[in-house]
Amino acid sequence: MQTVGQQRLRGGFTLVELLVVVVIIGILAGGVFMMTRAAGSKSAEAKTITQVHAIASLLSEYKSVYGEYPLVTEADDKGYASLNFTFLANSASCKYCGTEIVSYDKNGEKGNDKVSFGLCSHFVPRATTIQSYTAGMNMESYYQTQFKSPSSNSVFEREYEGVRDNTLARTVEFESVDINLQQINRVWRRLKAQGLVYEGISGCDECDMRLYAAGANKDAWGNALKYHNVGGAGEIVSAGPDGKFGTSDDITSGGAAAEDDDD
Repeated sequence: MQTVGQQRLRGGFTLVELLVVVVIIGILAGGVFMMTRAAGSKSAEAKTITQVHAIASLLSEYKSVYGEYPLVTEADDKGYASLNFTFLANSASCKYCGTEIVSYDKNGEKGNDKVSFGLCSHFVPRATTIQSYTAGMNMESYYQTQFKSPSSNSVFEREYEGVRDNTLARTVEFESVDINLQQINRVWRRLKAQGLVYEGISGCDECDMRLYAAGANKDAWGNALKYHNVGGAGEIVSAGPDGKFGTSDDITSGGAAAEDDDD
């Protein structure tokens, strides 16, 4: 004669028992997922904090030699500016890479500037660096022209007016003996070797496009870092997990999170 327990064993699990097992497995899986997600979030945060503070060392070096934080002309109305320094050199519009020709209107003004002096332009010898990447190209004369007679309201005029001696050659000469700049650039090269900042040239096989770019690598969430300079206090900022600057999860080189926006 079989007992009730033996009968249940031979007949398999009941529906209620199966549901209980499924619920338990779901709870365990959810717990593991939350733990993994939390660990991943902490890892991303730690990685970005390290990155932000490492790049901020360039700001500290700049301030120590020049006495103030860098000014960037391309900041938005809240004081956030790009870290990227780019110079696009091309001779024709290209359907393959999507670039457009740097053109001029009848008054000689640029129709397409394609130059951006972000924060990182303060950490490399700007004139020397761009000259080395445009040398021998058909855009070399364009670069020379910008130094000699920059178009009104162009990024060249805003960045170089009153600073250079009106020629590229003289600016390169000044950069070569600027001990302060060389000191800052040594820190830049160290961070570049660590993979925290990048610098290089890219191009298109189908046209004469060449793009020089220097900047900071993106944070752990795939977003670009920004430079924030308000009231003379400069800092490097990551928008954090939400990807929005000026919110409570921002990671700043100042060490404190920003306050949430009112809007």
